Amino acid sequence: MSTPRKHPQSPSELEFQERDRFDRIYGTNTTTPLAKTGFHDLPNLAHGKAYMASWTSEIEKSFSLTHGVLGKAFTLYTFIDIGCGKGKVPIVWRLECERLGLQQRILGIDYYPPFIELAQSNHRKVFGCPGEFICADAESVRYEGLGSALIAYLYNPFDSQIMNATLKALRQLPCIVIYNIPTHSDLFSQHGFDLIHTRSGSNQNQTTHIFTNHPQRG
Repeated sequence: MSTPRKHPQSPSELEFQERDRFDRIYGTNTTTPLAKTGFHDLPNLAHGKAYMASWTSEIEKSFSLTHGVLGKAFTLYTFIDIGCGKGKVPIVWRLECERLGLQQRILGIDYYPPFIELAQSNHRKVFGCPGEFICADAESVRYEGLGSALIAYLYNPFDSQIMNATLKALRQLPCIVIYNIPTHSDLFSQHGFDLIHTRSGSNQNQTTHIFTNHPQRG
């Protein structure tokens, strides 16, 4: 007996599954996008991108692959979402860590103060406690002070100028970079990063490249 063929999900169904469903489950506020015209004036606003939340499945897939690559060394790496917005990625990452009984330092960085406040509010709704969120521009962060090795998540947060500056700083440490909607992937090799994984789908949110400057397997 043949099994029924699954029909592809429509764009609206995918949006619900990947964005709205998360907020409905946890009572959070991560889904609503924000165009750059809605931001307050910021020094590097011209180089930033509009706010959208990463798809839940892309975060979970990236967690699984990165954990597989690093093995026992995984918890020695600090996880950083650069351009964390309303905090969805750090929340999902922590949920995945808790599911496996792992303890890891997890933090989000964003240059827009209202997003940091929302990220903290969302984190409290899910975990009942504050998370670690830093209000700072990606160019000004001292990444070496956040851990001896890093996993950095980027959801297409800024243009090539800020990307170059960020990679220049990240390359000083053992680092894995998860780059969702990888607009400026061509810059990574210039900073000593190798591509170790790529995946794509019918939607741009399903395209992720993962790089490292320090290959290691557990």
